[in-house]
Amino acid sequence: MPELPEVETVARQLAFALKGRTVRSLRIFDPLLRIQPSPRLKGRKVANVRRSGKQVLFEFAPASRSGNSLWLAVHLRMTGRLIWAPDAAAEAKEDRVRARFGLDRGALLFADTRRFGTFRWFKDERATEPVGVDPLSAAMTVERLGEMTGKARQNMKAFLLRQDRIVGLGNIYASEILHDARISPRRRATTLRPTEVARLHGSMRKILRRAIENCGTTFSDFQDAHGMSGSYQQYLGVYGRENEPCNRCGKKIRRIVQQQRSTYYCGGCQR
Repeated sequence: MPELPEVETVARQLAFALKGRTVRSLRIFDPLLRIQPSPRLKGRKVANVRRSGKQVLFEFAPASRSGNSLWLAVHLRMTGRLIWAPDAAAEAKEDRVRARFGLDRGALLFADTRRFGTFRWFKDERATEPVGVDPLSAAMTVERLGEMTGKARQNMKAFLLRQDRIVGLGNIYASEILHDARISPRRRATTLRPTEVARLHGSMRKILRRAIENCGTTFSDFQDAHGMSGSYQQYLGVYGRENEPCNRCGKKIRRIVQQQRSTYYCGGCQR
């Protein structure tokens, strides 16, 4: 499932390609995306595209002076893809298309092989905001993170995956952040010392920013808005590297199962 860096990559690319473009049509081909009635978008401009947690959030400007803006939150889930097709040739390459936004030039496509992705429409931007804190936001200070760990009873891996605390993290980056911070995924969050909380905060920002610079991680499904794979998998410290030597201490990387998910870590330098 795409995590924060992958969703941020797609949102930035679509913001660059779509802002200011006018919607000419919206066609939804999959009834699973029609849980809510689709609003009339014709004539509205794409005012903004940004990431909200693990979702891509589109803002559509009012179609008239007396109208109101609309927001669409798209969750990619396992295999969802948002694709910018600037011309008919690019559009013809895509299959499994579940929705098509016709624009004054080109089209935005939503393709999804496994059909788990979702559309949610909002009339109030405040309703789109996640409950948890974004790890790259100004609100995520060392002090705030320390308050969170001090109240959490879970192990560190489970703590990082709680979307009602910290949004956007999944299996890959939770493992990578903990390895960079030299903290064991088995540790109880409440046992972290202030120096370790500060280290975790720094690692969180460093790993996520580096992953964004490399357009995310691709093992199988993820592609960006231009159909390209991410490249951060070349720089992973532990994820998917069971029995390989740790780049920091040389000990073998281990794989364990936590909350029915694989966790990768180094028993030598993660404490």
